[in-house]
Amino acid sequence: MISSAVRGAVTTTALATACVLLPASVALADAGDEDIEKVTVTGVTVAENRPDDRAAGDSWTTYMRLYTPHRKHAGDGTSQCTAVKVTARKRVVQCTRVLRLKRGSLILGDLITHQGRATVTAKTAILGGTGHYNDAEGQGTVTVRRDRIRFSLAVDD
Repeated sequence: MISSAVRGAVTTTALATACVLLPASVALADAGDEDIEKVTVTGVTVAENRPDDRAAGDSWTTYMRLYTPHRKHAGDGTSQCTAVKVTARKRVVQCTRVLRLKRGSLILGDLITHQGRATVTAKTAILGGTGHYNDAEGQGTVTVRRDRIRFSLAVDD
């Protein structure tokens, strides 16, 4: 039977070793990570069921066609959004988005504050992907302007 003093010493040694080795292994994993792929597409709304008078808790879905900066068809996508806070002057909206591109899909998540009908740009997180993007992470921006949304993403795979 191992005494509690020995168990404590073994546990302390194991934790100290993990704390020393973990940052080094993370640094090594990121050291050669220079394969950032820029993805820029614009979504044009095809169908949407967004309510005119949104209240906190209201959800809606948007389906869009995606185009490259050179206006070539790039795929399609959806946004599932929920109003989280609504006041007379602004709306805070949380969205999960799926961009279905030729080489795979990207899944995004963001929180956007809208003020009236003004164009708004916000950060978005790349939560994952499929196909070519199966190991995707990173971030980017979404710019929402009426029935168009521009995605500028730095995809780290």
